[in-house]
Amino acid sequence: MSQAEILAELPKLSTREREEIRRRLAELDEENADAMALARAEELACGSAQPKTQAEVFRNARSALG
Repeated sequence: MSQAEILAELPKLSTREREEIRRRLAELDEENADAMALARAEELACGSAQPKTQAEVFRNARSALG
């Protein structure tokens, strides 16, 4: 099913069905965030990546917020 088809079907769903979809999407986002954090931790542990400084973290956050 294409993205356009999915989006076209959303208005036809009940409130309960849309809530179930929201909940599942949130779970997927959380799983992805956990996997990314674990991968980053492994990179840091084996020395293939360097930790970011506080200045880098804040610069990236400000950039992301616009």
